[in-house]
Amino acid sequence: MKTSELLNLKMSYDKIQFRRVGDNMQSFASKIFMATLRMIFHSPLSDSSKLSDNAAKLIKDKKSRYKPSKNFVYNKNSVEDVKYEKLINKNNQTKKVILMIHGGSFKIELNDFYRRLAEKYSNMFCGATVINADYGRFPEHQLPSQMHDVVKIYLHLLDEGINNSDIIVIGDSAGATLAMTSSLWLRDNNYPLPGHIVCFSLWADATSSGETKITNAYTDPFYGIAKRKRVEDNLHLLRRISKCVLNVDRTDPYISPLFGSFENFPGVTLICGTAELDESDSDRVYNKMKNEHIDVELHKFEGMCHCFQLFSFLPESKKAYRVVKRRIMEG
Repeated sequence: MKTSELLNLKMSYDKIQFRRVGDNMQSFASKIFMATLRMIFHSPLSDSSKLSDNAAKLIKDKKSRYKPSKNFVYNKNSVEDVKYEKLINKNNQTKKVILMIHGGSFKIELNDFYRRLAEKYSNMFCGATVINADYGRFPEHQLPSQMHDVVKIYLHLLDEGINNSDIIVIGDSAGATLAMTSSLWLRDNNYPLPGHIVCFSLWADATSSGETKITNAYTDPFYGIAKRKRVEDNLHLLRRISKCVLNVDRTDPYISPLFGSFENFPGVTLICGTAELDESDSDRVYNKMKNEHIDVELHKFEGMCHCFQLFSFLPESKKAYRVVKRRIMEG
């Protein structure tokens, strides 16, 4: 490694002690939970580079056991060979429709966890109808085809007579990427944009250039490294390039929304944890949006991991959902 690279690495590493505090001081329950996750995933038996692949294999073609709760009607649909699922709340009291885009490194298929999460979103937003996008997965489907799948579903909603301002797009991780890239495509092609975009743990930079890839090396339970390891020796893990973007232009805004312009975007809510490697993706997108005068809020939760809100029993998760509810209901 060159001397200049080592110097830059040390400067980034030194910033660990100066990390910014998030929205809330970390709860005791979350401290214990995050420490447990690190103990599990930082063990010699765990390989962070295979987490998404292993999860995808575990879920692939697994038979769904989901049955909608009382007051919900659930059905499967498709538009132009793109699948999506529709959840209708019999107690609907709003015109808002949630377009939900699940995460999973573009590899994990729509599953029962997200079907149950759709019920949570519906109940949060006065019984809103929820559309669960079931986009194509890598490697059978290459990027940016997933973005086009989401666009097809969105345009279908418009064709059904739903007002664009009533559509709320919510995504986590890779789903947050698709929430951003699909909105960029819609704007660039002169289509009306959704009323609001919510991104949990946005993955916005396929080049892996963010500084928190280094400064959060020891705090990220899933993709970080154990304290017994040296950061300098593990850059190949911390800054690894996802397989799904090896054969594309990683600075293409339809792959990495960080490199696009957010001019004329609707309101955006960004939520992330200060322990995740991709924390700086949300930071940089937020700063770019502020400079372009977008109505954007960034809420960072101290000590929390990637997509922490999926662990809904944690106090921070409940607070994050309250932030989202406030933002959506204000619109």
